[in-house]
Amino acid sequence: YLIDARWYKQWLKFVSSDDYGYVSRENLHPGPIDNSSLFTDDSYERLKDHLSEEIDYKLLPKEAWDQLVNTYGLVNEGSAIERKVIEQGSFFKKCSIEVYPMELKLCQYGDRTIVAKRNFSKGDTIADIEEDGRKLFEIATEEPIKLWNAYLPSSLEQLFKAKTVEDSALQPGQLIIFETKKDGKWTHQTSGANSQNGNHTSGTFQLLPSKPFCLISYHQQLFNRYAVSRQLSHQFHVSNQLRWFMYSLRNSSPTNSRVTTQGLCGLNNLGNTCFMNSALQCLSNVPAMTNYFKSNTYKKELNKTNPLGMGGKLAQAYAQLIQSIWSGDQSSFAPREFKMKVSQFAPRFSGYQQHDSQELFSFLVDGLHEDLNRISKKPYIEMKEADGRPDDLVAQESWDNHRRRNDSIIVDTLHGLFRSKVDCPECPRISVTFDPFCFLSLPLPMKRQRTMDCWFVPVGFDDKICKYKVTVAKSGCIRDLFGAVTELQGVPETSTRMVATDVYNCRFHKIFKPREPITSIYEKDYIYLFEAPPNMAMLPAYMRHMSTSTSAHLFGQPFLIPVNLTNTTYRELYKGVLGATWFHIKDVVPNIRLCSLVTFNQSNNHNSPFFPHRRYINDSKMISEVRKFLLEDIDVDDVKDDDSFEEISAEVFKLFTLKVVNSFGTQVIRQLENNDETLSLSVDTYIAVDWTKHAYDNYLERYNWGDIADSHSSVNSAGVKKPSTGVQLRDCMKLFTTEEKLDKDDAWYCSHCKKHQQATKKFDLWMLPPVLVIHLKRFSYTRYSRDKLDTLVHFPTRDLDLSDFIVNPQKTSWPKGQRCYNLIAVSNHYGGLGGGHYTAYAKNHIDKKWHYFDDSSVSLSAEDRVVTKAAYMLVYQRQDLE
Repeated sequence: YLIDARWYKQWLKFVSSDDYGYVSRENLHPGPIDNSSLFTDDSYERLKDHLSEEIDYKLLPKEAWDQLVNTYGLVNEGSAIERKVIEQGSFFKKCSIEVYPMELKLCQYGDRTIVAKRNFSKGDTIADIEEDGRKLFEIATEEPIKLWNAYLPSSLEQLFKAKTVEDSALQPGQLIIFETKKDGKWTHQTSGANSQNGNHTSGTFQLLPSKPFCLISYHQQLFNRYAVSRQLSHQFHVSNQLRWFMYSLRNSSPTNSRVTTQGLCGLNNLGNTCFMNSALQCLSNVPAMTNYFKSNTYKKELNKTNPLGMGGKLAQAYAQLIQSIWSGDQSSFAPREFKMKVSQFAPRFSGYQQHDSQELFSFLVDGLHEDLNRISKKPYIEMKEADGRPDDLVAQESWDNHRRRNDSIIVDTLHGLFRSKVDCPECPRISVTFDPFCFLSLPLPMKRQRTMDCWFVPVGFDDKICKYKVTVAKSGCIRDLFGAVTELQGVPETSTRMVATDVYNCRFHKIFKPREPITSIYEKDYIYLFEAPPNMAMLPAYMRHMSTSTSAHLFGQPFLIPVNLTNTTYRELYKGVLGATWFHIKDVVPNIRLCSLVTFNQSNNHNSPFFPHRRYINDSKMISEVRKFLLEDIDVDDVKDDDSFEEISAEVFKLFTLKVVNSFGTQVIRQLENNDETLSLSVDTYIAVDWTKHAYDNYLERYNWGDIADSHSSVNSAGVKKPSTGVQLRDCMKLFTTEEKLDKDDAWYCSHCKKHQQATKKFDLWMLPPVLVIHLKRFSYTRYSRDKLDTLVHFPTRDLDLSDFIVNPQKTSWPKGQRCYNLIAVSNHYGGLGGGHYTAYAKNHIDKKWHYFDDSSVSLSAEDRVVTKAAYMLVYQRQDLE
């Protein structure tokens, strides 16, 4: 079962409150389980996209879920999220939680106007889909039926009952068509042709009203396919796609779709598989690798007995893929069989979730190496310490030992050698080792500052809420955020006291302390800064509406009420809520204890009207009644002269009731008594404002304050981004080779000191491979946060020389062709975390031109276009190999 991570963390605080030393345990009560934040709307039918374990939800076994539900209850019975544990992979078995079942569309062959959506597990079989469809469309059990996968608008692929959803390579949103015989015959006629790498029976199928096939309709399909298939992150490539479309018009027809240049073949997106397509196009354009598989040399070196390999099956699947890409017979195809093989051997890549192109690339080259390892039986080799021996001797020994266990086309082409030096801080011992590598994973220089949005809520509620965009030091604290806002406001920092909050799902997810680090605020947090009067406590309050006499639901914006804890009555607190949520009038009256309650107009014209600023009110008559109620205790002559001042409406005092609740606003701790006694309140008190159904339906406007806030000029000016100079690839290399001190968690064991030490460690290059793959570490993941760096990295397309970072003394004798590299491929990632899109640039070694690969689309590009902020993985080839 999935459970909201915020509720779960609150529950942990509650049950561990004694350990944490909380003053008031009752405020930590989590209340009923509330999973509403995991769904797209109140129907509780669909989960939000890209939910992450630990950050958005926790996983619980059924026994634990049942125990929590029995103890705390469930806000809505429909919000229980039960998911299956499925086994994935046929070679390496792995069990995983299927958080997102696959939604498929079902319709009948003869009537495609009625489409039903159903969720299926990847482990369900096509027979399970058939059973569901028979019930849905009332098809008799004994009636023959065929199921078709409409994977393209003009083609159908027959589905077979014994296969699973995963094995059939179905993707979310796929249309499944149920065909029954008409007049004793099947309507759909198959062509009998088998698609390479698809292994399916296909035929022409018109989803739109049928019309004769003609050349222009075929070219229109090409246009749709190449010119407008992708708009996510690279609209500037449309012109290239149009040129490719014109090329297709000249060189394509319904009977001839041959591509004149080998290798210019797109890969169809099977459903979030752009990461795989990008990685494959990069590796496919490494000439040494491609020629090895095209010439069938790999067949002589297949190692089917290697326990670390995949029985040669991955290498065979990749070889088949390369043969298809470089056949020159098609402009694109669907790499279904290869995708299925990857899923079998690496279950993490099964299904159709977005993954990382570099991770796929890494898995692929490791798997190919083991499938093609020329070493049948790996010898045991005992590692030896350098013990003061010369580096060149130790390096050669390490490389020879590596080759005695690992000998393949991958090692020949992609493996290089690091020197790792570890220096103990307490003794003279220095450990020097040499290790092989397949990638250079380079860190990007981090920005020392971060920019964030926040909303300032003034204590005078006649003043509008204002949105600011501020820049603060990443190493700073919450107090620095206050200073950044007051600087934009043009007032001294000491003149304004603030409280920072994170508002989420109509409640306060967190109320920050001034000295907390700024890293406590995550990228997606909604930060509201409440102005706080001096010597006043700020009590959190939640807006709730009563759907029944006993059931309350959160809505709108939570807020903080300034309160004098030692002398506040129910009536004064009630006024504080009205002042915070309804309106406020200009200029604070000094003798009002709750300074957010009321103000009045001190215009020179004493007869001038009040000008309230409303936040939720939508009824003018009630505004007037609330005004009278708020001003009843003010000793102001102008107010007393108002003839209607004494006619305070009793209805105002019946709009809502006040209760003390837990910090989630879901559990009532006690009802506040409406009398003249001083309330028992503390800094840990949370207030629920329970509006009656009549008030909620008739008087309130329901929105978040951020939707109606003014925007400071900093927000608009931040929208015009200054040109970024970016960083050089050499800067990343310098950072990679910089000596660093190990963290306590990564302490190194010193055999001389006989204990773990926070030693210093330094990486250097010793030997580079013929083909150098550089991974730019744009993504950073921790258990509770994720981030992506969009820094522009300037990398050379020709004459990359990393000699300055190589410590091998023999480098001086290397000719230029053996130490300089030219770029041959780039994997790009556009967008943010949890989504985005992958593409690739690659230089075709036949026509010597750069091309842009966007799934099935291939377009001509240029060398000066490949350096972008989207560059994620770079592939360089040594110049002497061209």
